[in-house]
Amino acid sequence: MTSVRHLCVGFVICLLAMTLAPGLQAQDNGLVAATSEASRQATDEEAAPKVELENAQSRIAEWGKQLDTLNQTLDTGDVSGRIIATGRTDTEQIVDSATSLRDLAEERLKRLKAANGKLGEPPAEGQDEVPAVARERERLGQEIANVSGVIKQIELVNFQASELSDRLSTLARERFTQRILGRVDVPMNPAVWIDASSEILAIPSTIQARYANLELDGKIASELSDVAPGLVFLAMIVLAALIGGEVIVLRYIPARWKTVSSDDRIAMISGTRFLFTALVPGVALLIAYSIIDSQEELLKGSMGDFIHQCFAAALFLLFVGASVRSVHSPFAPSLRRSGTTVTGARVVGIASLGVALIFALDMILLQGATTLGTSLNVALIQSITNVLLISVLLFICSLGAFWVHDERDRHEFWAKLERRSRRFMKAVSIVLPLLMLLGYVALARFILENLMMAMAFATCYWLLRGFFRALMHTYLVKPEEATDDSAPDTVHGTLYFWLRVMIDVVMIIIAVPAAVMVFTDIAWVDLLSAGEQAFVGIQVGGINFSLRSILLAVLIFVIVLGLMRFFQRMLSTRVLPNTKLDQGLQHSVSAIFGYAGICLAVLMAISAAGMDLSNLAIIAGAISVGIGFGMQSIVNNFVSGLILLVERPIKVGDWIVVGADQGFVKDIRVRATEIETFDRSSIVIPNSELISNRVLNWTLKERSGRGIIKIGVGYESDVEKVREILLEMAESRREILSYPAPQVVFMDFGASSLDFELRYFLRDIGDVLAVASSIRFELVQRFRDEGIEVPFAQRDLHLRDIDKLTDAIRGAGQGPKDPENSGGNEAESEPEEDAKSQKQAETETPDQASSDDDSDGGEIGEGAKQKAAPSSAAKDVSRDRDAAGRSLPDAGGDMDGDAPR
Repeated sequence: MTSVRHLCVGFVICLLAMTLAPGLQAQDNGLVAATSEASRQATDEEAAPKVELENAQSRIAEWGKQLDTLNQTLDTGDVSGRIIATGRTDTEQIVDSATSLRDLAEERLKRLKAANGKLGEPPAEGQDEVPAVARERERLGQEIANVSGVIKQIELVNFQASELSDRLSTLARERFTQRILGRVDVPMNPAVWIDASSEILAIPSTIQARYANLELDGKIASELSDVAPGLVFLAMIVLAALIGGEVIVLRYIPARWKTVSSDDRIAMISGTRFLFTALVPGVALLIAYSIIDSQEELLKGSMGDFIHQCFAAALFLLFVGASVRSVHSPFAPSLRRSGTTVTGARVVGIASLGVALIFALDMILLQGATTLGTSLNVALIQSITNVLLISVLLFICSLGAFWVHDERDRHEFWAKLERRSRRFMKAVSIVLPLLMLLGYVALARFILENLMMAMAFATCYWLLRGFFRALMHTYLVKPEEATDDSAPDTVHGTLYFWLRVMIDVVMIIIAVPAAVMVFTDIAWVDLLSAGEQAFVGIQVGGINFSLRSILLAVLIFVIVLGLMRFFQRMLSTRVLPNTKLDQGLQHSVSAIFGYAGICLAVLMAISAAGMDLSNLAIIAGAISVGIGFGMQSIVNNFVSGLILLVERPIKVGDWIVVGADQGFVKDIRVRATEIETFDRSSIVIPNSELISNRVLNWTLKERSGRGIIKIGVGYESDVEKVREILLEMAESRREILSYPAPQVVFMDFGASSLDFELRYFLRDIGDVLAVASSIRFELVQRFRDEGIEVPFAQRDLHLRDIDKLTDAIRGAGQGPKDPENSGGNEAESEPEEDAKSQKQAETETPDQASSDDDSDGGEIGEGAKQKAAPSSAAKDVSRDRDAAGRSLPDAGGDMDGDAPR
C-alpha cells in the first residue's frame, strides 16, 4: 500500500515537472534575451560618443569653412542687415554645437585616462612589460592624443566663432546707432513733395506692370498649391472670430453677466472681446505664417521680406484694434473700461484705431517701397507724413476734455497713472514733429515704433489681468450670490488676495520673456538657452548658483516641514492626549519635535541646494561674532526657552505670577512666553525673565491650593455659631478637599469686629475666586437668618469749644440781629474771632484731637470740667440708614449708648 502511494506521488511530481519545464525554459530564454539586449544597449551607448568623435574632424572642417566664408564677407564691407542677422545665428549655432562636442570629448578623455591609470605606471627603461598590456597602453595613448587634439581644434573653432559673433554684434550696434542718430535734410521744396506724391500714386501701376504677367510655376507653384487650402481655412477662422466675437460681446454676454458687479462685468466683457477678436485670430495668423515659412521658396528674396512685413502689420493691427475696442469701446460706450467720457470714448477710440491703421499701413508701404526700389524722397516724405498724422491723433487723445476728472479718485494709483500717461503722450506728440523738422527721421520712427509696441503690449497685459481677476472673483471666490454665508468676508478677502497674487505671478512669468522677445533682438532659442543655463546653474567662483537646485531646496524644505508639522499635529492631537502625561509635558514634547523638524528641513534643503555643510563653519563663526555683539538677548531668550521646555519650571496651563502680572501660560515659544490674563489680554514675556527672575507658580506640582475668606462679625455675636456656620459652608462644597480639613481661625479683636478667616484647600486652584464668591453669597443669607451682624467701622467724634458752637447755633436760631445796632460790633468782632480760632488750631496737638473709643466723652478746651453728652439719636438714625443700605440685619443695641459695634 505504501509503494502504491509512493508511485502516485512520483507520478504527480513528474506531471508537475513536465508542466513547469516549458515555462521555466521560456523564462530563462527571456532573461538571457533581456540580458543580451541590455548589453547591446550599453554597447550602443558607449559607441555613440565614439561615433560622434570619429565624425568630429569633418564637422570641425565644415565649421571652419562657414567661419572663413563669413569672415571674407565681412572683409568686403558690403554687408546687409540680413547677412548680419544670419551670420549671428550661424555663429551661435556653431558655438553651441562645438560646446556639446567638447563636452563629449572631455568625457571620453576622462574615461581613457581612467583606463590608462588602471594599467599602472609604465615600466622603467630596460624592463619588459607583458605584450598585451603594452599594446593596450599604446592604444590608449594614441586615443588620448587623438581626443586631446580634437578638444584643441574645437576650442580653436569656438574662439573663432566667438570673435566673429562679437564682430557682428559690434557692426550691428554701429549700424543701429548710425541709423537712429543719422540726420537727413528734410526736403522743403514743394516740387520735391509733388514729385514724391506722384511717385507714390504711381506705385499701383508699377506693381501691376511688374507682377501682372507673373506666372507661378515650378517649385513655388507646387508649394503654394500645398499651403493654399490651409491658408484659406485659417482666413475663414480669422473672419469668423472677428465677426462672431463682436456679435457675442455686444448681444449675448451683457445679459449673461447682468447680476455681476459693475467692475467685474466690464472687465469680463472687455477680456472676452479681446480673446475672441485678438488672441484667436492672432494664433490663426501665426499658424498661417509658420505654414508659409515652412516652405523653402515662398519667403525668399525681397518678396519674402514684404510678406513677412505684411503679416507683422496685420498682427499689430489685429491686437491694437481689439485692445482699443475692448478698452474704449467707441461704438458701444457703455461697455468702455477706460476713464473717458461718453464722447471721449468715441473720439479717443476712433483716433486710436486711426493711429493703429496708419502705423500698420506705414509698415507695409515702407517695405513695399524698398521692394519696388523707389527713391529716397518717397520713403522720407511717407515717414514724415505718417508721423505727423499719428502725432496729431495722439495729441487729440491726450486732451483732458475727453477724460473724466473725479476729485475723489484724484489720488488713487490708476488715476495718477492715467494723468501722467496723458502728459507723456502730449509731450511725445510734440517732440516727434520737432525731431522730424530737425532731420532725425529715423530716431522719430524708432521712438514711435517702440511706443506703439509698448502701448499694445501693456494694454494686452492689463486687459488679460483684469479679465482673469474678475473671472476668478466671480466664479471662485463668491460662487453663489447671497447664499454663501458660511464663510466670512475675511475668508473671501484672503482667498481673493492669494488668487490675485497667483494670477500676477503667472502673468509676469509669461509676460517678461514675451517682452524680451518683442523689444529686443534676442531669439526664442537664445531665450530658452539663457533659461536653461539659469536653470542648470551659473558658476561663480567655487559656488554653483542653480535655479533648479534652489527650487529643489525650497520644495524639499516645504515638503519636509509640512510632513513634520503634520506629524507634530498628529502627535499633539492623537497620540499625546491618550497618554498619562500632563498638558505641559505634552506641549514640551510637541514643541521639541517641531524644532527638530525645522532643523531637519533646513539641513535637507541646504544639502539639496548643493552647499557643503562643512562650509557652514564660516557662517557659524560669523553668527558667533553676531551673538557676541548684537544677538545676546535673542540667544539668551532662545536658550531660556529650551531650558523652560526641558526643566519645565513652568508649563502650558500653569497659573503664574510675574511681578505685577499674572495669568495662565498659553504658549512657550522660541523667544518669549505668552501669558493670558484673567481679562483675556495677552502678555508676552521674554524667556530670560522667567529664568532669571522670581516667578510664582500656583500649579507647578499640583493643581490644588489654599483659599482664604476673611470676615468680621459684631462683638455681641456667638463665635462658636460663627465657626460652625463657616465650617458647614466649606464642607458642603465639592470643590473643597476634606483633607486637609477646612479650618476657621480667630485672627484678632478688631476695632469694630471680631475677625475670622476660613481656610480651605481646593482641588483646583483655578476655582479659588468662584468658590470664594459662592461662599460669600451663602454667608450673607445665612448670617441674616441667624441674626449675626457684619459691622462696619465706627469712630467717636470729640469736639472742642462746644459751648461756643452751642451759642452760635442758638444765635442762628434767633434770627439776624438789627444791622444798625450790631453791624459795627460784628465787623469788629469777626477779625478777632478768626484770629483766635486760627491761633487755637495752631497750638492744638494731635493727642488733644484724638478720639478715645473706651470713653463716652472728652475734654472740651483747657480747664473744661464737665462732659458733653452728644445726642445718640442722630447717630442711631445714621447707623440704621447705613445698615439698611448694606442689606444687613441690625444687631440691635442700646439706642442711647455709644458702644462700638
